[in-house]
Amino acid sequence: MKKPPIFTLFLLLFLFGSAAFSQNQSFPWPKGKKMALSLSFDDERATNTSLGIPLLNEYGVKATFFVLPNSLKQDLEGWQKAVAAGHEMGNHSIQHPCSGNFVWSRERALENYTLDRMKAELLQANIEIEELLGVRPTVYAYPCGQTFVGKGIYTQSFVPLISEMFLAGRSWMDEAPSDPFYADMAQLTGMEMDNKDFDEILPLIESARKNGQWLVLAGHETANAGNQTTYLSMLRKLSEYATDPANGIWIAPIGTVAKYVLDTRLATSDTTNIPELIRSSANGKLRLTAEKGRAIGPDIKYMPDWRAFGWFTAKDSVVWEVDIPEGTYEVWMEWSVSDEEAGKQFILSAGNESILGKVEKSGSWETFKKVSIGKIKLSSGNQKVIFKSLDQFANGALLDLKEITLEKVGTGK
Repeated sequence: MKKPPIFTLFLLLFLFGSAAFSQNQSFPWPKGKKMALSLSFDDERATNTSLGIPLLNEYGVKATFFVLPNSLKQDLEGWQKAVAAGHEMGNHSIQHPCSGNFVWSRERALENYTLDRMKAELLQANIEIEELLGVRPTVYAYPCGQTFVGKGIYTQSFVPLISEMFLAGRSWMDEAPSDPFYADMAQLTGMEMDNKDFDEILPLIESARKNGQWLVLAGHETANAGNQTTYLSMLRKLSEYATDPANGIWIAPIGTVAKYVLDTRLATSDTTNIPELIRSSANGKLRLTAEKGRAIGPDIKYMPDWRAFGWFTAKDSVVWEVDIPEGTYEVWMEWSVSDEEAGKQFILSAGNESILGKVEKSGSWETFKKVSIGKIKLSSGNQKVIFKSLDQFANGALLDLKEITLEKVGTGK
């Protein structure tokens, strides 16, 4: 393992401030903020336009309101003013379908929906909301927090549909904030703020700030009392707290934060170590990059400046979770090593199959090479692919490992 170039270090520090670039990286919220906070309200309740939105406007807080077209017409002028004030309008469906276990939803039960019907209704809701308010929703909230259509063997998730149609989808009654590096944008967690005092909300904020997370709060009515009501007294204290620069909170609508998170992920995708399941790419290759692997051991480190893992001890290893199609694969390794550290043995294993090899010279720690290390026959299924040292050594290092590529025999490189 080598020291990163001065320019690279400067660039990373410039982009991410004091973010710790290791396997627990801090998300770079704008302007040095410690967390993001989004306020959201469902069902366009009458108290939103009469009481809630005027209060938020006092503090310059912009929230997300998930609306149904027909209900908007009951106070169209009020909702048009909300849009003009900068609040976000999200899609909450045409007729708020939930499970038929809710008796009031039996005539529009999700169990009787298909994916085609759901898509048609979501498109229609977008069209009608845009006609009424002049904005086309880019975010969605699952009515009742339910993400399925059908029943029994016909049950299907419509999360992929939300992922296809919207920038983000928010759930309901969840138990934790969203991790901006990891969260599925189509399944953002929504934590309830109805019928709670500020003292009950504050610990959620403090936890999210400590962990650099995105807290999405979800409510309904905005009044002084009542069921499914975000209390005005709580909302005022929350707005005062969130807009105080000393508290390090970026408060913005869901769509605004979602776009920032996605843009940031894209900009840092090849320098961020977030272990996740590897699937075949469009060309059939399985690319086991350092960014997708899990480091295990006392001294192994992910190095964002080199997009590689650096080994320090024989007890270190990297594990990838891989969805493998059955077949014989040629295995390619991309690595670097100094001449004096070269020559140690390694083993790559998947299931009962393995490849043994020796870390050949690459020229220097700064020079990466990519060569075939052999072939391996693998069965289909979710498997762990493990790379580690075969030699026991007390001093020195094994290599810097950037990527293992599995390529089916007979396919092009």
